[in-house]
Amino acid sequence: MRDTFMYAAGLGFLTLAKAKNVLQGYTSPKTFDLSNTERAVQYDIKVVDEWLQYLKAYCGDDNVLHKNILELGPGSDLGVGVYLLSKGAATYNAMDVNELMKSAPEAFYSKLLERIAAMPGAIDSETLRAQLRAARAGEESSLKLVVRPDFDLTAAFAPGSIDLVFSQAAFEHFDDVAATIGQLSTVCRSGATIAAVIDLKTHSRWIRVKDPNNIYRYSDRVYRSFWFRGAPNRVRPYQYRQLFERHGWADVSITPIEKIQDGRHRTNNVAKQFVDSRNQLDYLSVVLCAKKL
Repeated sequence: MRDTFMYAAGLGFLTLAKAKNVLQGYTSPKTFDLSNTERAVQYDIKVVDEWLQYLKAYCGDDNVLHKNILELGPGSDLGVGVYLLSKGAATYNAMDVNELMKSAPEAFYSKLLERIAAMPGAIDSETLRAQLRAARAGEESSLKLVVRPDFDLTAAFAPGSIDLVFSQAAFEHFDDVAATIGQLSTVCRSGATIAAVIDLKTHSRWIRVKDPNNIYRYSDRVYRSFWFRGAPNRVRPYQYRQLFERHGWADVSITPIEKIQDGRHRTNNVAKQFVDSRNQLDYLSVVLCAKKL
């Protein structure tokens, strides 16, 4: 009975998600507005700090000094980039399909710069403010945001120009994961490292708590009927590993951040392509780290 209800409820949420996309286009995945300045600042700082923790655990080095950094799918503001520059990064580059940053309020950046100025060893906040001002005006800056509907990394960044790649819950929204990884292999230098957080759960907010693997209940035919650009792509961890290794990345590490602990990831309530245990349906979110050969 529960499975029947969740199957039907999931279809309802898929319908609502597609209707919202048709009516409003793609919106920020954040569950709060940037007008909540304190929370927004804390969020960006936390995201970067966690990336650096993942890097430290992966390769023993969390230093971004003098590195050219690329973030995939930066979202609604440049706060992550400003914070990385404050830690000594040479450049922060970001690629997105949608222009979500124009409405980021000045109060948010003022609060972020104030917070950074109080941190030991941070770059002078006036230098950061100047870089931010230039970036928002479309002028030359160490902060570079590229918005391209085709998400073509190779058209935006020079071959071998990137040292470090970060991503926060973006890979699951890419329409062609293989193509994106292939392009990363071109723009990243040999020895470059990636740390990407990937959210594998259902995205609709009520049902992701009640039935986090809901999107895996549906056949490809049914799921495709609700497709819109940016909808969760249902790529599983073993597939990410295969794609990165195929495109010249080594030492691929996929570590769960959130798991189902009580055995509720049953395979008798999912579509047949997800039944095999290699899908690791107990993994709800992961961090993927790898090094470019």
